[in-house]
Amino acid sequence: MINGIINVYKERGFTSHDVVAKLRGILHQKKIGHTGTLDPEAEGVLLRLTKGVETAIFLYETANQEYKVSLRSKQTVDVSVIASYFGGGGHVRAAGCTMQGSFYDVINNLTKHIEKQMKAAKEEEQTA
Repeated sequence: MINGIINVYKERGFTSHDVVAKLRGILHQKKIGHTGTLDPEAEGVLLRLTKGVETAIFLYETANQEYKVSLRSKQTVDVSVIASYFGGGGHVRAAGCTMQGSFYDVINNLTKHIEKQMKAAKEEEQTA
């Protein structure tokens, strides 16, 4: 079984569901999540989540040093809290926002918030 994130270039005409179905067949693995769009006209890199990944970040550069951010989580991290902090919104497991700065600044700021939630969850689990 593969654990991690798989980057897939999705061509027009395929939905994220189509890509997941294909990967399930190739990898002989039932549990594969997706973070992409169902729009068959969209194209680009989509992330596929497999067992062992808690949170995924997808960035799309919309202008110089401006990024559209999509966040997905499986269980522990409430990505809506993170997106809201940066002026966006969404749901507990799927949220997004727009951020300014270099690619590294955006990633560093997001991972800081993800790590904070994961550490808090681990501490809570240890005291329970």
